[in-house]
Amino acid sequence: MAKVRVRTFSVIRDVLGAEVVEIEVGEPATVDTLFSTLVGRYGDKFKDLLWDKETGKMEPFLLVHNGAMIRSTVDMGSRLNNGDEIAIMFPVGGG
Repeated sequence: MAKVRVRTFSVIRDVLGAEVVEIEVGEPATVDTLFSTLVGRYGDKFKDLLWDKETGKMEPFLLVHNGAMIRSTVDMGSRLNNGDEIAIMFPVGGG
């Protein structure tokens, strides 16, 4: 089990209720397992922000894992270790 710091911004911060939360991630400790744990803790309010309601698949967005950029659609199998930090970079829309 790994304890991971999750840094949040914007509407994700609003759903999680804090800029930084600590989450214990079970084995295998991966980014995918972290997101499953976050959905389990924060429910549909969190899931509805990041998953396409029609396809059920996670939307493409950037994450920062210990300072390195990774992608939600490719790097979900990335291994997490105790003390790691993941920042969720929610896509910004505009127009």
